[in-house]
Amino acid sequence: MKRKRSLAALLAACLLLTGCAQQADTTGETAAPAQRAVAKAETADINTLALQDDPALYAEYDPTDVVCFYLTIRKGSAADGTDNTFAQVNTYRNTQGMTNVEKILTTALFQVGDETGPLSGEVGFSDYAANASLNVRGRTSTGYPQKSYRLTLYSSAGLWRGQRAIAINKHPGDPTRLRNILFFSLLQDVPGMTSLRTQFVHVYVKDETADVPETAFTDYGLFTQVELPNSRYLRNHSLSQNGNLYKANICEMYRYADQLKLATDPDYDLDTFSEILEPKTGQDHTKLLAMLDAVNDYSIPIEDVISHYFNLDNLTSYLAYNILMGNPDSNAQNYLLYSPVNSSTWYYLCWDGDGCLSYSEDEILQNAWTEGEWTKGISDYWSVVLFNRMLRVEKYRAALTAKVALLHTQITPEKIASLITQYRTVVDAYTTVMPDTINMQVPADTLEEIYNQLPYDTDTAYQYYIDSLKKPMPFYLADIETGDAGLQIAWNASYDFNGEFIAYDVQIATDWTFDASTLVWESKNQLATEAAAPMLPAGTYYWRVIATNESGYTQAAFDQVETATGVHTGMRMFTVLTDGTVVNAI
Repeated sequence: MKRKRSLAALLAACLLLTGCAQQADTTGETAAPAQRAVAKAETADINTLALQDDPALYAEYDPTDVVCFYLTIRKGSAADGTDNTFAQVNTYRNTQGMTNVEKILTTALFQVGDETGPLSGEVGFSDYAANASLNVRGRTSTGYPQKSYRLTLYSSAGLWRGQRAIAINKHPGDPTRLRNILFFSLLQDVPGMTSLRTQFVHVYVKDETADVPETAFTDYGLFTQVELPNSRYLRNHSLSQNGNLYKANICEMYRYADQLKLATDPDYDLDTFSEILEPKTGQDHTKLLAMLDAVNDYSIPIEDVISHYFNLDNLTSYLAYNILMGNPDSNAQNYLLYSPVNSSTWYYLCWDGDGCLSYSEDEILQNAWTEGEWTKGISDYWSVVLFNRMLRVEKYRAALTAKVALLHTQITPEKIASLITQYRTVVDAYTTVMPDTINMQVPADTLEEIYNQLPYDTDTAYQYYIDSLKKPMPFYLADIETGDAGLQIAWNASYDFNGEFIAYDVQIATDWTFDASTLVWESKNQLATEAAAPMLPAGTYYWRVIATNESGYTQAAFDQVETATGVHTGMRMFTVLTDGTVVNAI
């Protein structure tokens, strides 16, 4: 009986629980879902990514905290081409127009320290043998008595601040010695751009390759160390280390089909290629040539080219910053092209700013080599195919104008003056003593005037930009040829952003000044881009064309002539021989 009652009780309990469960189901509650939907951000397209730098890199070191480099020069091996003396290294020249110039290398023991000497824990402290190769670097600067150098550390030496290739620049053409560090400091805050780490360094050299080997270090004065863009630079700045990176030597974004070829092409030559664009991260040029093909294919709308191959924020920042900083030598050179792995987008990177903010200096010093008027403002980039096509589109000009205005509010004379004050705590201590003071080309009082006026060059540059939008664009003069009527003269058409008619004044003179007494022929206010002049007697002549739009703004040609008194812009020179043959000067 007890067993039956227990089974009955168990059965009753089960029925009770079942009833409770059935009752709970009637309340309308349901079981939890197996999945829950969440909101997800849209996945970015690699081809639309903004170019971003790593700001932490610039906070790690104070550029006014001078680092000392100690270089003990020793001849290396003939096997690797470093068996040269320091004197031989310093004979290297690679001025503008020279091509395929072989570098002259030697070796050095590179050590880092302070004014007391190399420091423990720094590169080279425990080394006794050479740990780096050394050569002169630069182009125009190689003609100055004080050189700039490149050091390449051996793998056994380790890295200095994450860098194996170390450039130390003298900036002999810059009497302030601080423009380059100023340029890259201000660049750090420009949207859509990356900068370069820079540092003042005090260099000491002990030349053991001299005829009488040196036993003590010689003071070589103040240099600026600047980060070299290469694959390690890309990695240090959180960019695509194996992406494509090219340094422009002379590149106006033409196709350059005779020089720029795939590495698989039987006619490929790296030196020839590098005359235009120097590869920094490999020799797969497929993406580069596809981009240049598109830039130079006028059947493809420029809007499609830019949307597919470029980042507009980066393009406008590159142009706006160099325009506002008055850095005219940034159209065909002193820039880099970078494209990440698996991306078709190309970005402009800045390189070399020691010629910036020099408008007031040129006026103070009355420099004979002052650049032509077309270098001021947007016209400086008109010779570049990409920018020439881009700037004909109103929305792109508007985007550029907005970026110039934005940077003008950020890069103020006050900000520039503040940085100059900081950097002069270093520079003044070196430029007023040997060995730098003997190579300074500007008296102290004049240099002070340059420092005082330099911060306002951004205001001048901003106005130049606004004015340049109202002017006709520069153009090229063709070779003069002979014809039945005498001399055949032609030039490219100018362009006006506002669609105004452009008239041309053509002049031939016996002197580059084009003084009225030297004019031998002229044709004024003509709409055609060619003219016929009578044959001239044997002799040397100069000719120019001035374009004027309906609003009265004028523009000269890109061309220039160099004489004993300097470079004269907006003209060409030709010679008529005794037999009537015309020879055009290049």
